[in-house]
Amino acid sequence: MDAQEAALDQAFDCPGNYRAANPSALRCAKCNRPLDVKDARLTPTGYVCPYYIKARVATFYTAGPQHYVVAVIIAVVLGVGVGLALQLVGQVSFFGLILTLFVGPAAGGLVAEAIRRANGKQRGQYIWLAAAIGLAIGATPFTILPALLALLVGSPGFIFALIPVAGLALAAGALVSRLRF
Repeated sequence: MDAQEAALDQAFDCPGNYRAANPSALRCAKCNRPLDVKDARLTPTGYVCPYYIKARVATFYTAGPQHYVVAVIIAVVLGVGVGLALQLVGQVSFFGLILTLFVGPAAGGLVAEAIRRANGKQRGQYIWLAAAIGLAIGATPFTILPALLALLVGSPGFIFALIPVAGLALAAGALVSRLRF
């Protein structure tokens, strides 16, 4: 048994100030506090309080603020490239729609992989959200603004101006799925 397993076997002091609202014989398996039935979370070793679950989940996320900043910077910079690529693909008219179905997710996956490699083994609970916002900010001048302009002008090609927007949505979806799970 290594040091990490030994630390897990020791008594756990649940952070927070959880108190059972009603008298109960049910107790947390880790901190031995009285536990309401509605708050109990079943684990393989018994019922635990919600604060224990929060504390255990927090150990998986080790990224600091600098990792979020790196993720946003990479997403914005590569988002400009993604926006340009989607705008060029969208210029191909109807065939561009078919190409967008492949280019959008591939671009989002590449951005996610760049962020993952830059951050190393550090994982953050909301890096996916910061990166998706950064990607949208970087790609907006090339995807959303031309579609908005075509709508305001009343251009008949407005529908084709939405192709890069659909590609951006696909890219953001691929980015989120790669970074979140």
